[in-house]
Amino acid sequence: MGQDQDHQERLCEEFELWLRSRFTESIWVRGHRFERTPTGDILVGDALFSEEEAKQLFRMLTSRNPITRLNATLIIWDRNGVLVKLLLAAAFLLLVLVYAWVKR
Repeated sequence: MGQDQDHQERLCEEFELWLRSRFTESIWVRGHRFERTPTGDILVGDALFSEEEAKQLFRMLTSRNPITRLNATLIIWDRNGVLVKLLLAAAFLLLVLVYAWVKR
């Protein structure tokens, strides 16, 4: 357990270093692109997050817990608007299925 915690702390330190440096503009974490903006905010995908929110997302995405990683992905999708589109598509599909079932 201690080794995993050390690894997590090292990853967080590297992320903090990336936030402070100007060497590279973006990094990829578990399929999500973190990109600095001129205003100091962090763009994750197409959504804007404050630096503190981005740190929390990074911790969640690099967690060993798959539910925590899923929660981080859902937060990003929600902020990007993808989650709403997925829910609307699922609702439409369900409506079509109910309509087809009732017409039978």
